[in-house]
Amino acid sequence: MNRLFRNFKNYISGTEPTFSLEHRLFNISSFFITSFAIVGAIINYVIGLEPQNVWLCIIGAIISAGLFYGSRVRKYFSQLLIFSYIITTMLILSSMYFYSGGMNGTTIYVFILLLNIFVIIMPPRYQYWVFGILYTCVAVLLMQEYYHEDWVTPYHSMEEKMLDHGAGLLFCMFFNTAIIVASRRSFFNERQKVVRQNESLTLLNGQIEAQRQVLEEAVQLANQRRDNIEVLLNELNHRVKNNLQVVSSLLRLQAQTVTDETARQAILDSKNRLKSMILVHQQLYLDESSQQIFMPEYLRKLSQSVMHTYNGDLNDEIVSFAVSPVWLKVEKAISIGLISNELITNCFKHAVNKENGCKIDVKLTKTGEQHLLSVADNGTGFCETKKAQTFGLGLVKSLVMQLNGTYEIKFEQGTCWEIYFN
Repeated sequence: MNRLFRNFKNYISGTEPTFSLEHRLFNISSFFITSFAIVGAIINYVIGLEPQNVWLCIIGAIISAGLFYGSRVRKYFSQLLIFSYIITTMLILSSMYFYSGGMNGTTIYVFILLLNIFVIIMPPRYQYWVFGILYTCVAVLLMQEYYHEDWVTPYHSMEEKMLDHGAGLLFCMFFNTAIIVASRRSFFNERQKVVRQNESLTLLNGQIEAQRQVLEEAVQLANQRRDNIEVLLNELNHRVKNNLQVVSSLLRLQAQTVTDETARQAILDSKNRLKSMILVHQQLYLDESSQQIFMPEYLRKLSQSVMHTYNGDLNDEIVSFAVSPVWLKVEKAISIGLISNELITNCFKHAVNKENGCKIDVKLTKTGEQHLLSVADNGTGFCETKKAQTFGLGLVKSLVMQLNGTYEIKFEQGTCWEIYFN
């Protein structure tokens, strides 16, 4: 029985999410008011009241049925619709008031019934308007009856009056009870829905909190691992630098004991190549958070190392720098360092140490999507074809290929190497 009533109520009111709570309450109310008007018309006809009462009930039923159709079937609902319903109902009841005994009739019962119905379906911010309209209408009717008593059509007999009051009171109580029960069920279902949603949200919040804690632990663990990796990388860079430094020192000692000038020169060249890699690991060790090399500082130290090897002292006037603040990854920085070492070494070998006043220009700039490394001297220059088979120049060309770059050699007022790489 309970299930049958629930299905009937859902059929009349509609279900979510198509209909809101206020919309469903309006559907229920308009259906019951239509039913009440139809039953009222039949009772008024059976009792023998004035025909105007019967026709007014029929008109009210037609209007209410039309509103129910528009709201339930056509799914139209607004506050203007509710106010239009209230005003139309008040006009019909005001006319019935004078045809059914006035204050002695049953119209006041209907006013009380409609007051309950309209207060239920109206949002809280408009409920005082409902009170005002109904109270004003009742007050105006009482005043009209007081000043125009002849407007009221009395009952034909006491029996007719008792039948009208009994039937009206019973049906008002019945419909009022039905409306309240249906409304309370709707409110209860809505409250249960909110409770279930709150429980779901509480459960979801608990799951989110648990996941947040797991994520925080994972992030903490990842940070610890990252710190450990950084320490290991720092230690690795330090050990590589030390090992390369040991090899460089051994080569330097070996060069001091070798009497053959060509062999000694080859050993010193190898030592300088190691120095270019030592400087990379030294910079990484000093800046633990960096995985890139700051090229202006790197190229300056590299040039000073070559200068100390081949010139015996550090003369800042020999090498000039025009290096943009470029950062390169370790792999590219090592390649650029080896290339620069070979080219600067060649400048000292073939220009600076053979001619007075000779200078070296080192440039590193960005041109569009590429970088340009330029090493030039103002010496007398040399013929590339004679030097093309040397290990140093072969190493330069091989490194340029690894960088997917290109190079160009110019012999204008000295020798200038221009190397382009991405």
